[in-house]
Amino acid sequence: MSQPFGIGVIGFGHRVAGLTSQLLAGCPRIELAAVCDPSAESVAAARALAPGVQVCADVAEMLRNSRVGWVLIGSPNQFHREHASAAMRAGRDVFCEKPLATNLADCLAIRDVVRNTGRSFFFGLVLRYAPLYTRVRALMDQQAIGEIISIDFNETLGFNHGGYIHQDWRRHRSAAGTHMLEKCCHDIDIVNWMVGSRAKFVASFGGLRYFIPANRGIADDIGPGPTGRRAFQEWPQTKGDPFTLDKDIVDHQVAIIEYASGVRASFHTNCVAAIPERRLLLLGTRGAIRADLNTGLVEYQKLGWDEPRVVYRSVSTAADHAGADSQLVVALADWITKSAPPRTGIEHALDSAVTCFGIDAALDERRVVEMQPLWKQAGIQA
Repeated sequence: MSQPFGIGVIGFGHRVAGLTSQLLAGCPRIELAAVCDPSAESVAAARALAPGVQVCADVAEMLRNSRVGWVLIGSPNQFHREHASAAMRAGRDVFCEKPLATNLADCLAIRDVVRNTGRSFFFGLVLRYAPLYTRVRALMDQQAIGEIISIDFNETLGFNHGGYIHQDWRRHRSAAGTHMLEKCCHDIDIVNWMVGSRAKFVASFGGLRYFIPANRGIADDIGPGPTGRRAFQEWPQTKGDPFTLDKDIVDHQVAIIEYASGVRASFHTNCVAAIPERRLLLLGTRGAIRADLNTGLVEYQKLGWDEPRVVYRSVSTAADHAGADSQLVVALADWITKSAPPRTGIEHALDSAVTCFGIDAALDERRVVEMQPLWKQAGIQA
């Protein structure tokens, strides 16, 4: 009988724990060999999933375990450089959750370790695996709407989702990076993918207007939810107060991007939406595509007098990133057991992160940012 494929997980939080659970259920040849997490709750969850798992006091102990051939990183974003670099230098292939890191220097340091070690680096841009977006990408590949002229896209969150972010560690830039980087790097990546070009100029405005102490009473006005939990506290892992000023992220932001190809795009994110959307509207020389990950609908229509509107319905389940998680897990299993190259790697991670860094520089400095110096600093041809 062949030896199992042993994985180690650094940061066994809700996100990576869910992926690991699906991975083990779908591929019995993969085993959770080791876990490193300071949370007793996370350790208990790992032991419930794999009773024989080694619980490690630190990453170095995990990397001494010869059963660990692949490392999955779900630790807070500020530790991605340290953990990914240590694992690759120890000869392990790495899956890293988004974002790559909280600043450009750390992102480039990870890129350099990938290059110097030659290890495989799988990056968790999960939305590229969503059937809805693969359908849109296929239409683009078929030149269904001709050349893209402009794009409007958004990620507006349900109020419990936004409330979770604003009382979690993600509310601190030092731990997570900005909201644009931590949450919206997926959306930026999807548009980068559709356009096939890099940002040339960016501008952005945003701020904190909702999750402030003056609005704390809104939770009482809304009343408790179906489970009896307070409004903005519906997610099971939510703890704290989203209306505290102990944070340095925004709760809403808009951005404008001009790509080197000439495509212009506008983006809108808001952490409190009564009608949540993750919508993508592409307008081309020959037609238009509108897609919403939340509803699972893709609408496509050619330019003309009586052209029919074609509607596709994709998978739509919020818990599974609209079917993307299950597809990502299949790709992870193939990466581990068959050495299949990852669809999303270090180059996609950097493109998304650098674009977000430029957008947030525009927000912080209230100016239009020319992206060429950032791309040059990253060693990327724009």
